[in-house]
Amino acid sequence: MAMDLLDTPLPNLFEQLHGEDEDGWPPEARFLIASYYGNVGRLKEIARRLDTSGQRGVSATVAATAYRGMSALHAAVGGLGRLAACRYLVDDIGMDVNMWDASPSKKTPLEHAVAGGNLPAVRFLLDHGADLHQENEQGHTVLTLAATKGTILKPVQ
Repeated sequence: MAMDLLDTPLPNLFEQLHGEDEDGWPPEARFLIASYYGNVGRLKEIARRLDTSGQRGVSATVAATAYRGMSALHAAVGGLGRLAACRYLVDDIGMDVNMWDASPSKKTPLEHAVAGGNLPAVRFLLDHGADLHQENEQGHTVLTLAATKGTILKPVQ
């Protein structure tokens, strides 16, 4: 059985793929890690570098950048769930709280948040229109998946 994208924390997954030296990782991977840790300043800094032509702008680059099928929002809510990053990505950038990632299992931001056990991110997403009843390709909702895995939601420290 293939390992689910959500079974390994993102920093650990990228270490397995690219080695321990984050400076050697693709910039898109570093971008997602900045989002995972809720570091909005670093996220914007990397977006500026990714916008090599200087034509798109930071906001458009943040919205369009993905790596291994995940956007910054998927990484943020599945990571430490820092609400400053969530607010920036949803309120300022306008990212869709119901957008599936492009992984083979197609996870929503809400599924990433539940898998990460991040109650503040779950609440934020629900308050911003995340569909609790959205079904995946197998007909399961995020509640079914959480119950099946025994996910425990916790406040972020």
